Amino acid sequence: MNFSAHFRPAFLVLTAMVSFAAQAQQPQPVQVTQPDAASLRVRVYSAFSRPISMRVENLSTATTILNETHRLPAYGTRLKFNTLPSGRYALTLRVGPDRYRYTIQVENKAPGAATIAVRETTTHRVENGLAAL
Repeated sequence: MNFSAHFRPAFLVLTAMVSFAAQAQQPQPVQVTQPDAASLRVRVYSAFSRPISMRVENLSTATTILNETHRLPAYGTRLKFNTLPSGRYALTLRVGPDRYRYTIQVENKAPGAATIAVRETTTHRVENGLAAL
């Protein structure tokens, strides 16, 4: 009797379950939250310490406001939009080959009294060599 052939399917299922559980415990690569009316909290986790780049751009004038690159396994910051003029801005994050883009609408009716509305416009993750939009 060949026990190896009999237990192989059970071993493969167990291996797949352990792999899935390990993936479920890893944090999302990018987390963007809005802690108040005029700022964003950005947290980026880079598995395998891939470079993390973050860029904020004024879409009306095509001006880059912030352009940073970090090589840490995790990075977090708070972006304050209360001093920016009203308009549309883009936050673009790259973690290795993956890209995330958010559009921010800033309404600044009085100095220091800005409010923002945020929308994720694009997530481009590359997994196993295949691109998913």
